[in-house]
Amino acid sequence: MDVCIPQDRAPRDFCVKFPEEIRHDNLAGQLWFGAECLAAGSIIMNRELESMAMRPLAKELTRSLEDVRGALRDQALRDLNTYTEKMREALRHFDVLFAEFELSYVSAMVPVKSPREYYVQQEVIVLFCETVERALDFGYLTQDMIDDYEPALMFTIPRLAIV
Repeated sequence: MDVCIPQDRAPRDFCVKFPEEIRHDNLAGQLWFGAECLAAGSIIMNRELESMAMRPLAKELTRSLEDVRGALRDQALRDLNTYTEKMREALRHFDVLFAEFELSYVSAMVPVKSPREYYVQQEVIVLFCETVERALDFGYLTQDMIDDYEPALMFTIPRLAIV
């Protein structure tokens, strides 16, 4: 997909929301195994509702991979140096479904922040940055306090932000 449809890949911005221990090289393999198991009727332990909700997506994902395999087989019998529109479309569809399944599956396994939670967190960060900037301008804080990670400063910034 990186070679055939590099500009048409499904966005994976949501991956930054995943905890560090989840993001690793063989995550895709684990996700694919989960998709095959769900499509075959298995249930994720202690996650019955989530399993039932993801099952249609898992079935569509496995069906999509069959379409990709068929397109690749047809392509291999013709010209290996060009990519047909049928193959590109099959890869695009698979990539979108896989990204959607990735977010659903990981969200069912570990707590993942919602877009609203990230927005609120960014708002607090901006508020604290503006507060520090104003406090420096008014002389309430010194640059040395910030550079030395003054413990009292950790309590002062939120209080100044409230004021």
